[in-house]
Amino acid sequence: MDLKERPLMKNKLFGAFSLLVGLVGIAVIIMRVVCYKFEYDPVYYSVDYGRFNFFSYFTVQSNIYVCFYLLCLAFAVFGNENAKKIAFSPMVKLTVTTYIIVTGAVYCGGIPMKMTPPLYWDGFQHAMLSFVQVFHHMFIPVLMVIIFFIPPTDRKIQLKKLPIVGIYPFVYSVFSIIRGAVSNPQFYAYPFYRPEFFWNIFFKGQELKTVPAYLLMLPMLILGICVFILIALIIGVIYNKICSKAEK
Repeated sequence: MDLKERPLMKNKLFGAFSLLVGLVGIAVIIMRVVCYKFEYDPVYYSVDYGRFNFFSYFTVQSNIYVCFYLLCLAFAVFGNENAKKIAFSPMVKLTVTTYIIVTGAVYCGGIPMKMTPPLYWDGFQHAMLSFVQVFHHMFIPVLMVIIFFIPPTDRKIQLKKLPIVGIYPFVYSVFSIIRGAVSNPQFYAYPFYRPEFFWNIFFKGQELKTVPAYLLMLPMLILGICVFILIALIIGVIYNKICSKAEK
């Protein structure tokens, strides 16, 4: 590549670590699907949507993106030029990190509000589910933030391209809302995709009016996408400052 690579990007141990975490991430997802078992829960899991519905969650999709990135990073460290184009791309690094930060923040933020299932460690099934939750929502987000702030080259993030970060979350959200509305039985990946979620916040106690409820979701959706872009802006500015200091 025409850009100067940082020493860590040539460190084989770092490459092996990235490869290991990427493979473990894939194995965790496979294990979760293979060992799927429905447990009726009137609060969180009252309907069995099947084992492959696991892939409907933004959590899982963002973690798959992380696995893809880590594998590319590993192969880049080992010298693969095609992998370097992906792993060393500031925008790829920015999107994958922003998405996984939101994944971790939403999950951890939902714990005190009792919007996320509690962690149980009794028996294999519960221990596996709890491990997957911790791995996807706590370990991986922290790891990716650390890796993000280690620039592979001197190439900075073009902040004018930040709106790109919001494209995938917007498409995912629209799809999830439409799917929830037309599917039978209804499935909403997250509570805030339900029309009654924001309706009950602003008009608690009043009868749900479907059309106004969906119209109310639009500004909330736009606000949510702005959060993605704001997070990308914050970490992008810090990233560029780190690059600038490294140049001196």
